[in-house]
Amino acid sequence: MAGRIPQHFIDDLLARTDIVEVIDSLLPLKKKGANYSACCPFHNEKTPSFTVSQDKQFYHCFGCGQSGSVIGFLMDYSHFSFVEAIEELASRAGVEVVREQGFETEKPKRDLSPLLRMNEKVSDFYQQQLRQHGASHIAAEYLKNRGLTGEVAKTFQLGFAPPGWSNLLSSLGQDNDSLHQLGELGLVVTNENNKTYDRFRERIIFPIRNKRGQTIGFGGRVLDGGEPKYLNSPETPLYHKGREVYGLYEALKSSTKIQQIIVVEGYLDVISLYQQGVTNAVAALGTAITREHVDLLFRSVSTLVICMDGDTAGQKAAWRAVTNALPALRTGRQIKVLLLAEGEDPDSLIREKGASHFEQLVEQATPLSSYFFDYLGKQHPLTTIEGRAGFMEQAKPLLDTLPAGAFAELMKKQLAQLTKMEKQGAAASFKPRFGARQVVKKTGAAPLSAMRHLIMLILHEPALVQKINTQDAWLQLNVPGMPVLNEIISVLNGHIEVSPAMLLERFRGHEHEKIIRALFAEERLIEGESTEQEFLGAIERLKEQAKKSRYEILLAKAEDLSEEERDELRELMK
Repeated sequence: MAGRIPQHFIDDLLARTDIVEVIDSLLPLKKKGANYSACCPFHNEKTPSFTVSQDKQFYHCFGCGQSGSVIGFLMDYSHFSFVEAIEELASRAGVEVVREQGFETEKPKRDLSPLLRMNEKVSDFYQQQLRQHGASHIAAEYLKNRGLTGEVAKTFQLGFAPPGWSNLLSSLGQDNDSLHQLGELGLVVTNENNKTYDRFRERIIFPIRNKRGQTIGFGGRVLDGGEPKYLNSPETPLYHKGREVYGLYEALKSSTKIQQIIVVEGYLDVISLYQQGVTNAVAALGTAITREHVDLLFRSVSTLVICMDGDTAGQKAAWRAVTNALPALRTGRQIKVLLLAEGEDPDSLIREKGASHFEQLVEQATPLSSYFFDYLGKQHPLTTIEGRAGFMEQAKPLLDTLPAGAFAELMKKQLAQLTKMEKQGAAASFKPRFGARQVVKKTGAAPLSAMRHLIMLILHEPALVQKINTQDAWLQLNVPGMPVLNEIISVLNGHIEVSPAMLLERFRGHEHEKIIRALFAEERLIEGESTEQEFLGAIERLKEQAKKSRYEILLAKAEDLSEEERDELRELMK
């Protein structure tokens, strides 16, 4: 099993990387004073408010509040996972990603680049056949009848596998290495008589690309009415159908501001929707939507719309998708369900009634909470005890898979009400966390607390932590933010060379991450207004707060003080 990426490697990678260079390669930046700016890629604006600090190696948008390190930018802009972002930066820096080893020696990671290169050659071959082969008019006519243009075919790199048993084999499998690669990729098949032939024959070819645009597999749709209607690559070192979806690369490339993804059933649904301007659709690859699919999609957006055909199979597929997705529904994520009328699919619907009608249906899609209880209500009528019992027995195990939180509690409460098994209980109350944004009526600029100010200064100038005496009594104060400050001091202990970007990344996935990010993005510090004097002043305010707190404690027990405590109280009263 691959080990974790060690912190020292991430720190070294960040030290090697210039955030300005990386962002500028994806989003042109202009020099503005000490920083660089551009119109924000994460929200619509005409006046640039997106700022990149070369000194602190982080970005911040004053318009929408989006901020982070170069790793965070790749995750937000290019929709990479954390590991993918690290791999991308390592590739740019020309270094191999280092991983920690467990108790057993880790096997060297296989270099899959030869297989990826072969897949690209195969994709080019099929595209060329669609343009030039004598029988390609059959495929071209089919695509034309489905309303697809040459432009959208080019976007999705559609191809054609001609009739015959060895077109691909004779073109790309002439030496042993190439033949072995084609076999490992499932593109040629060897039967029991030791005869090798092309897997795809007389089919429209749909290259399957991962989130990074690498071709990892292929799908083929038959043209002559044979079976199977759709044929996909088998499981290979590159392709795992339960972990990948079709069209995700094209969807993410179409816009950096994508907010939701529509999950449909087929390749042609995705392509037809894309051609009509609905560019945020993907499809599962000949399998039910899995938890891995859902996690993959939620890494790029916060909302999924499950859009299935209106037949019985489509309804069953939607329910399986919802139940598989329940464990992934943590705070900030939501799923909606759109079941089309019987006999309709996204492809036929958008061609007949247009993109506006389809987008309106998506907008009106049913929230998962309503769909979940409505679906079970059709299976188990709530008018009888037997029906309510069956409803409860099917629903409860599913709801138990939800992550703990307000949504899970409300779903369980709704279940209890529907089955008439309500339990009395006080509603849970939630206190705002330190550092969380709160809606308040402002009459002017609110003064920063000493703790907020101190933490923000350290986040932007980590070396300032050296000026804190970790033995001082004020560090034991029971005030909001003190656990965060002590955690930062602990992280920086003995690491004075840590940059602001490195410090930010050390809290990725930590319980204090949201607090750290909120304070890190404070607008005034982006412009470098933090000073040592402000820092020491904040410490002095906290020391005074600690003295006052101690004074009140001693005063409360004035009748029962030790001699040492009496001396301390007299000193505090001076």
